[in-house]
Amino acid sequence: MKQIDLVNYPDRLSVQSERWRLLRYLVVVLFIASALLYAVYLVVDSERQQQLEVEKRRAAEHLSSMRGQIEQRLQANILALRALRPEILWQDTPDRVRVQRIMDEFLGSDLDIMHLALAPDLTVRFIYPVEGNQSLLGFNYRLATEQYSGILRAIAAKDMVVSGPLQLVQGQSALLARMPIFHDDRRLWGVATLAIDHNHLLEQVAFYRHPNYEFALRHLNLASLDQDVVQEPAFAGNNDVFINDPILTEVQFPRGRWQLAAFPRDGSWVATNVDFWLHWAIGIGLTAVILMAFLMLVFTQHRLRGAITTIAYQARYDGLTDLPNRNFFQEQLGAAVRSALRREQKFALLVLDLDHLREINDVLGHDVGNALLQRVAERIRTSIREDDLLARIGGDEFAIVLRDLNDPSEAEIRATAIMNDLLHTLDIEHNHINMTTSTGIAMFPHDGQEVQQLIKHAELAMYAAKQAGAMSVHFFDEQLRQSTERDINLHHQIIKGIEAEQFEVHYQPVIETETGLLTRCEALIRWTHPERGAISPAEFIPIAEKTGAIIGLGEFVLSQVLRDWKKMHAVGLDLSIALNRSPREFNDRQAASHWLNMIAAADVPTNRLMFEITESMLMRNKERQFANLRKLRDAGVSLAIDDFGTGYSSLNYLRSYPIDVIKIDRSFLHNVPEQSQQTALVEVLIRIAHTLNMKVVAEGVETAEQVGFLQRQRCHLQQGFFYGRAMPLNQFITFTQNFNRDVLNRDAETSAENEVGASR
Repeated sequence: MKQIDLVNYPDRLSVQSERWRLLRYLVVVLFIASALLYAVYLVVDSERQQQLEVEKRRAAEHLSSMRGQIEQRLQANILALRALRPEILWQDTPDRVRVQRIMDEFLGSDLDIMHLALAPDLTVRFIYPVEGNQSLLGFNYRLATEQYSGILRAIAAKDMVVSGPLQLVQGQSALLARMPIFHDDRRLWGVATLAIDHNHLLEQVAFYRHPNYEFALRHLNLASLDQDVVQEPAFAGNNDVFINDPILTEVQFPRGRWQLAAFPRDGSWVATNVDFWLHWAIGIGLTAVILMAFLMLVFTQHRLRGAITTIAYQARYDGLTDLPNRNFFQEQLGAAVRSALRREQKFALLVLDLDHLREINDVLGHDVGNALLQRVAERIRTSIREDDLLARIGGDEFAIVLRDLNDPSEAEIRATAIMNDLLHTLDIEHNHINMTTSTGIAMFPHDGQEVQQLIKHAELAMYAAKQAGAMSVHFFDEQLRQSTERDINLHHQIIKGIEAEQFEVHYQPVIETETGLLTRCEALIRWTHPERGAISPAEFIPIAEKTGAIIGLGEFVLSQVLRDWKKMHAVGLDLSIALNRSPREFNDRQAASHWLNMIAAADVPTNRLMFEITESMLMRNKERQFANLRKLRDAGVSLAIDDFGTGYSSLNYLRSYPIDVIKIDRSFLHNVPEQSQQTALVEVLIRIAHTLNMKVVAEGVETAEQVGFLQRQRCHLQQGFFYGRAMPLNQFITFTQNFNRDVLNRDAETSAENEVGASR
């Protein structure tokens, strides 16, 4: 800012002395130089720390390998004792020949066994090999304080104990593996002792000969963790290894532990800062360049770290409420399940769904809806205990884990209290909102012991609560389980039905109001089950939507329609066919491209197809939906909103999305034109379509009065039982030919009568 002031306002220089200007520049230069030196220092120190981490990680790998070799070799040596135990217990006096044969096998192998001593009643009576060990015969362990303590430990543990290295009677030092031998696990026979040459053992694992690292071993004394206690010296290797900055690990063996340390042979992990003078020289010589590069690096790293932090946060938390999202909640729930299983505790999983959040978004706007979600999260957080879990697992769904509950009634009381807290008026941007919820509860472990199972059961209970009405609480029960099983069974039957060609497409006529001709039709799927007969679409379509089988059904319908259109065209019918498309089918970003490829491969004009979608589809994943719809519309496929007026979407969707046709739901034509309010509502819907330059189709036309009313309102197209039900392809072709011929003949007769009347 000061430099800008100097450029923009040079008159200020005149009032400042030369001394202060030079001082200012000096301060700037010193600041830049200091910043650069500090930056170079950080780079050097960072590089050194990275090298230090790499070297210590590499050393830890070698240390782990050395520990494994030592433990493995110790286990291989003491295996001899375990092999001798049944020989000793076979009879009170061991068969010396058999024992000697077994020991010959072990001593002949590449092991570190010095000798074996058998001491019935704690007095050595047998030793192998005898040569060099005669002085040990008759040795009473009770008289050797240092060795007797180890024997008492083994007897007390009733298991093998390894101690040492200890000084032997023969004048050598060795590791002593002692195994107490009991008759019937009660009467002590004696002790078998195996002397292991620890120097030979360490030599075999290259303990002293590693090219890069120096190792040291010492007994692990728990008291040595206290700095005020003198630590035990190393019994193998250089004790100075422990004094430096070593890598440490523990060597485990029967009833004992050693501490193994490693340190570089060259005396340091990495070079000191002094060895990085080249970096200092480059930093000082290229001050400006390095400073700019460093600043750019800092800026880039800052942005990168910020992006990584943001990505990590977004992967685990909901950005709106700062609560765990569904994925992170599943991890937390898994931990809660494991903890409850260990402690034999119970807990409740609650899934809360906010009622009418979509309507609030549509009426008051998404800003109000987002603020409402934040306030709801705050209310729930204050309503639960600190050790309970809270997450936002969906757009309007929250999940709560109430820990340590003994009875389902407690969960219901807590759920009711939470819902009552939310019911209190929330003031958001001058809007007074009373938020109601529906809650489903699954109890652990009764309703499931797996994360996905618990969440699924709680959500099923929540759906049941929503059906019961706002402020309802519903527990998962056997009825919901059976309902779910029925849905799954029907889903599998749908999949098999597609493979077995049990489905077919029927066509319902759509009449053009102005001409009276049948110019369009709607493709409707029908299912004839081999055992149940005809199954209503109202039964299997919702299940297919829920389970995803609707994608396979949609694929079948489109393929069949393309084939049937070719057959209609072959007999002279140039009709447009409308197909229902499920919102779930639009979740795939490549859905539109895939459908257009199918249409092109079938050589069917795109302008002869119309895809019908629901209002609810426009409210989810709007960007993805818009991209697919725009791609279809640009390719010539017409788009229609089915059952218009039954949802909650805003009219802005009609203006924003590339919609060509509005289909008025059949429920609106009920009691039209007899009931004035219903009639006025239909008139408004038709007027909306005209205003937006869209065509309108009236569904559910069943009477001549309704036909006349729609003609007066200039409704473009009509569809209903008055003209015909959905029918198979061949029947529909015959019906269409006869229907259009009758209309044309009737129009010709009317025209002739009009001409005769005019001539008169």
